[in-house]
Amino acid sequence: MDATAAATAEVLPTNIGTEVLGSDDWDSVENDRTPKTDKEKVVVLGSGWSAVKFVQNIDTTKMDVTVISPRNFFLFTPFLPSVTVGTVESRTVVESMRSLVQYDARPFDRQLKDKLNGIEKENFETARFYESACVKIDPKTNRIFCQDVSTSSEKYTIAYDKLVIGVGGAPDTFNTPGVRENALFLKEVDDAMNIRRQVLEAFEGAALVSDPEEKARRTAFVVVGAGPTGLEFAAELNDCIQEDFSKLYPTEVEASSVTLVSSSKSLLSSYDKRVSEFTGALLGESDVKLQTGARVVEVKPSAVVIKDKESGDVFEIPSAVTLWSTGVAPINVVKNFIADVPEQTKRHGIYVDRQMKAFGTDNVYALGDCASVMSRGKQMIDDLKASYEVKANECVDGGYCEIKDDLVMSKAEALSLMDDLAKNYPVSKSFSMAGQYQDRIYAILDRDLSEQATREDFMKAIDDCYSGLRSLPPTAQVAGQQGSYLAKLFNGETEKNFVYFHKGSMAYVGQNKAAAQVSMLKSLLPEFMQKIPILGDDIVLTGTLAEWVWRLLYLDMQISNRNKLQVAFDWIKISLFGRCVSRY
Repeated sequence: MDATAAATAEVLPTNIGTEVLGSDDWDSVENDRTPKTDKEKVVVLGSGWSAVKFVQNIDTTKMDVTVISPRNFFLFTPFLPSVTVGTVESRTVVESMRSLVQYDARPFDRQLKDKLNGIEKENFETARFYESACVKIDPKTNRIFCQDVSTSSEKYTIAYDKLVIGVGGAPDTFNTPGVRENALFLKEVDDAMNIRRQVLEAFEGAALVSDPEEKARRTAFVVVGAGPTGLEFAAELNDCIQEDFSKLYPTEVEASSVTLVSSSKSLLSSYDKRVSEFTGALLGESDVKLQTGARVVEVKPSAVVIKDKESGDVFEIPSAVTLWSTGVAPINVVKNFIADVPEQTKRHGIYVDRQMKAFGTDNVYALGDCASVMSRGKQMIDDLKASYEVKANECVDGGYCEIKDDLVMSKAEALSLMDDLAKNYPVSKSFSMAGQYQDRIYAILDRDLSEQATREDFMKAIDDCYSGLRSLPPTAQVAGQQGSYLAKLFNGETEKNFVYFHKGSMAYVGQNKAAAQVSMLKSLLPEFMQKIPILGDDIVLTGTLAEWVWRLLYLDMQISNRNKLQVAFDWIKISLFGRCVSRY
C-alpha cells in the first residue's frame, strides 16, 4: 500500500439512499436535527481518513461538530488485502467512531495544544456522531438530508454553517462490460470477507473434481490493476496458496493460478523506477502470472477478456474469481452535488481550491477521494494539445493527408504523445497526473479515435480525460493530511494553502519482501534544500529490510493502541500457526 496507506481512503456504500434521491418526500421531512447552539455548526460527512483526522484536530470549543456516516467505524484500508487471506483479522482493522471522537483519541501534539488553550479532558466537548447516510446536499439552503441506515430508516435534515465532505469514492469500472456483474471489489471489510469465502469455495469446489483442466478452471484467480491494492492482494493470495493451502489442497494448488493484469508495462508505475523493477522481477520469479501492457475489455462470469495494447490481439483467460482494482469514482451524493453546482467541472471529484473549498460555494469543503484539488493539471493538458499541433504538422510534412483543412495523424502517433508528456511530468518526483492517468488517456484515445485522428477528435478525447483527472492520488496519506490541514484552517492556526507532502510509498510484494520509497529525510530539510540532489532524493528499500520497515510503519500508523496490539498479535499468530483456512 501507499506508505501512509494506499487503497481508497474512505469508501462508503454507493447504493444507500438511491431509492429516495430526487423524491418529493424530502420536501415534507419535518424532522430537523440541527443543534441548538450559538457556535458555528460544522457538519462532517464520512468516517474515513480525512474525516477522522479533521475531527481529531478541530477545536470543539469554537465549533459545534456533527459527524455523519453510514458506518460507525473507521477502517484501516491498507490491511484489506491481508484480511482477504486471514493474515490480519477483520476486527483488527476497524475502530469505533464514537471512540475516535473522544478526547483520549486526539493526537498527542493536539492534546498539548488543547492544554495550552485551557482544554482538558474534563471540559472537552465531544463531537456528536450519527450513523446515517447523507443522500442529498442542498448548498443553496445550507442543509443536508439524511437517512438512518441501522434500524429505523428515519429521515431527517440538518442545517450547517460549514460542510466538510469526506465520503470517499466507489470503484471506477471505466464502463467496462461485465465488471459490475462479474467482478469483486476490495473497498470494505465485507468485500474482504466475501473474497475470502469465494477463494475458499473455489478450492473446495476444485477438490470435488478429478479432471485437471476443470481443477485449473475452478482455481484460476485474476486481479485487474497493478496499483498497490491489486498488487498486494495478488501477493497475499499467492503467499496464502503456497504457504497454507498447499498443505491441505496439494493437487488443487498445483493446478491453481493467480494472474495480475496491468494496463501499463510496469508494475506500481507511480513509484520509483527501482521499486517497479524490483517488484516486477520478484513477481516474475513467483507463481503469479503477469499480463502487462494489456487492457481488460470485458469480464465474463468465468473468464476475463484482454486486449494486448501493443499487438491489438484479444484473448480470454479463465477466472473463477476476478478482483477489480483500477480506480475511484464518485458516489451518488457527490455526483448529484457536482451536477447541481455549475462551477463544478470535474467529473471524478468535487473541484476545490487550495484551501479545500468547493468551487461555486462559500462554505462547502471536500477532502480525500471525493475531492480534486486545483493544480497545474491544466498546464499538462495544454502542453499535450500543443504537442499535438507540432506533431500533426510534422505528420503532414511527412506525407500524411489533409482532410477538410484539418490536420490528421495516425492513432499510433497520437498515443505516442503520452510518452513525451511523461518525460515532462515525471512520475518518480511526484504523483503527477501524467503518471497516475496515463492509462486513462490511453484508454480514451483507444476507444474514441479511429485509425486516423483529426484535431477535433484528439482535443475532445483529451478534454474528456481532463474532466476525469484528480490532482492527487486517492490514498489515505493524502486524505489524512487534508483533514489535519482543514482543522488547522478552521481553528485559525494557519492561513496558508494546502500543500501535500509525499512521505513515501510502500507495498508488500510477497515472499516476505516489500518495496519502499521513503521521503522522510526530505521532510526534515528546509524547503530550499529539498530539491538538492541526494539530500532531497527519496530513499528506496527493497526486500526483507523493506518488509520490516513496512511492518513497523504500518504498526505505528494504527489509529489506536488497541489496534496496534491486535495487529502485532495477528502477525505473531500467523508466524507460529499459519493462516486459518476455514471459511468463517
